[in-house]
Parts: sequence; C-alpha cells; structure tokens
Amino acid sequence: MNNELILILSNAITGVAAWFVGRRKVNADTDNAILKNLEVSMGIYQQIIENLKVEIEALNIKIQQLETKIDELYKENKELKYGKGL
Repeated sequence: MNNELILILSNAITGVAAWFVGRRKVNADTDNAILKNLEVSMGIYQQIIENLKVEIEALNIKIQQLETKIDELYKENKELKYGKGL
C-alpha cells in the first residue's frame, strides 16, 4: 500500500510539474506566434505606406503640372480678353 501511495503521489507531482512546464512552453509559443504575426503585419503596413508615398509624390507632380497649365491658360485668357498690345 505504501509503494502504491508513493507511486500515485509521484505520478501526480510529475503531472502537475509537466502541466506547469507545458503551460509555460505553450504561452511562450503563443507569444512567439503573436510577435511573428505582428512583424508580418508591420511589413505589410510598411509596404502600403511606401506605395502611398509614391502615389502621393506622383499626384503632387500632377498637381504642379495642372497649376502651371491653369496659370498659362489664365494668362492666355487675359491676353485674348484684353489684347496683347492694347
């Protein structure tokens, strides 16, 4: 009976210890997976930001071209309205 009690207690202690160690490992693995997912997400967002920067730069160039064209048309309109040499 004494050996059986020691065996049961030994198994119970081993099971509890394994549960604590396993829980820590599972938590560490979960944290690691979360960090990897965060890193992937940050990479995706960084790529989106870079793409938007390029698009904004292209749009700014287009705006400058259109503003120049508007100025030219305004000047041409004024010349047609009031005449060059008049």
